[in-house]
Amino acid sequence: MVDSGRGKIVKKALILNRRCMKHPERGGAEIYTMELAKALIGLGLEVDWFSSRPSGLAGEEVIEGVRFIRRGNELTTHFYGFLYALKQKDSIIIDEFNGLGFFTFFMKNSFVLIHQLYDEFWTAELGVIGYPLRFLERLLLRFYRKRPALTVSASTQKDLIDLGFKDATIIFNGLEDDTRTAHARDKDKSLALTYLGRLKKTKNPEDAIKAFLRVREIVGDARIWIIGDGPLYKLLKHKYGNIEYIHFLGYLSKDERTEYLMRSHFLLVPSIREGWGQVVIQANAAGTPAIGYDVHGLRDSIQNNETGILVRDYQEMASEIVELWRNEDCYKEMCRKAILWAEGFSWEKTRKSFDAYFRARGIV
Repeated sequence: MVDSGRGKIVKKALILNRRCMKHPERGGAEIYTMELAKALIGLGLEVDWFSSRPSGLAGEEVIEGVRFIRRGNELTTHFYGFLYALKQKDSIIIDEFNGLGFFTFFMKNSFVLIHQLYDEFWTAELGVIGYPLRFLERLLLRFYRKRPALTVSASTQKDLIDLGFKDATIIFNGLEDDTRTAHARDKDKSLALTYLGRLKKTKNPEDAIKAFLRVREIVGDARIWIIGDGPLYKLLKHKYGNIEYIHFLGYLSKDERTEYLMRSHFLLVPSIREGWGQVVIQANAAGTPAIGYDVHGLRDSIQNNETGILVRDYQEMASEIVELWRNEDCYKEMCRKAILWAEGFSWEKTRKSFDAYFRARGIV
């Protein structure tokens, strides 16, 4: 419990996130948020999670002790969530800022959680129309400067400090324990590459394919697995689906994804920006180094020249893959370091960090 400063004891927490754990486009941010919710429950708080309501989902339900409240779409839920938050004067409020927050910056019982600025995302998705939104995002974030902030990487922490935040704390993502035995599996005999993620512009999946095609000019029996779904799926499959050794696998279960990561020699991550790069750590746990773009988030999850390689473009990505493929000793050492790096992450450790963070701020 925490004293709200008005003589009342806080017994509840409200999480405001545009998506819930059952949203069809849920991702790493929602997994992280669920671990935060579990940590708050462990502190003795009742937890509500307010989000949008996709078709087919109930307006309210309880999942693993968290009460999910769903209203509106991914835009209007910010308005409904704001109105709901106004009534929660004796709760702590976690305002999750994903390009847009829930406007609780004036409330003394609120925290802001931000995985990454959208920044380049706006223009990648919307073209020139995105430039005003890039400006608006930074302007809105400035209103949160006096609120304590939680984030997942040094890259985003620096963005927040540059915007004037004085209290921005990093709590890293975790990793599922059942992923850790993955590296016991032997790799494929032929060079195998994997792209794993949403097929959308901000993830640059086509750059992974372009890198593969360059690699294949040199390594003739190489293959690539494209795992994931998204707006670009049909376009990319139409363009490249008939090329031998390019396999579009669509959405796969966690066990299936782990199987392919175990067999792969490299994970390709050509994103234009990440909050952290959870898929990098998942691949590392499978003994698979990541070759990713030198951008926010990936600079944090990829230890350059140790657990993977940071590159500028798909041409350099292809060159690094070929060089490491030809140097077996160097590659095996990178795999070993990738496994060791991944061993430092667990959701249990993340929950303990949440616990310590909120206890230090008066939650008992």
